[in-house]
Amino acid sequence: MSAPGAKSISVAVTLMVTSPASDDDDKDEGGQGSGLRADAYVYDPMHSGAVAAQWVDGVGVPMHNAGNQGLLLSKNASGSAEAQAGAVIKNAQGLTLTELGFDVREGGQCSAGSPHFVVVTNDDVTHVVGGCVKGTTQTSLAIGWKRMRFDPSKPELASPPITPGQQVKSIAVILDQGPEAGANAGGGLVVLDNISINGKVVAKK
Repeated sequence: MSAPGAKSISVAVTLMVTSPASDDDDKDEGGQGSGLRADAYVYDPMHSGAVAAQWVDGVGVPMHNAGNQGLLLSKNASGSAEAQAGAVIKNAQGLTLTELGFDVREGGQCSAGSPHFVVVTNDDVTHVVGGCVKGTTQTSLAIGWKRMRFDPSKPELASPPITPGQQVKSIAVILDQGPEAGANAGGGLVVLDNISINGKVVAKK
């Protein structure tokens, strides 16, 4: 309704609709918006309390960023053979793989067996890629770290090797071996950072 003699005025209205960010939008330094995210986990069927996995502030590759998180993985000698600590790569289903990798802090456990990647392809075959020292060593970003890269199609790096173009159901990086013997033993503990899939560093969770 309007009063007699009143003028009519048109006003333009813009309606903006926003939606909350989803987990797929997670980004951190190196996440590159890929939607991939590394969630720390432990598997301890005997409830031994001998395994631990956590993103810890201040122990990652120095990058002058807030938090500077590294993935600390530990398995004590009292852990069962099945016990493991690691990180599950979220949103990996449907990927095809050309390269896997991580940065590993020197002085930790880095053997021919562990840590390594476990990849399940869409034909339900489980592939073990690595362990740590089997990879190609690249120049690291910081003193005290090694950058390891793995070609999952090579039989010397993956058992069984992954056929190029084969799609993935799941990816995890795990430490499933406890303390080693010898003067340079890793003690069943390692710190990883910059976990990468196909050359892209995944986000941390």
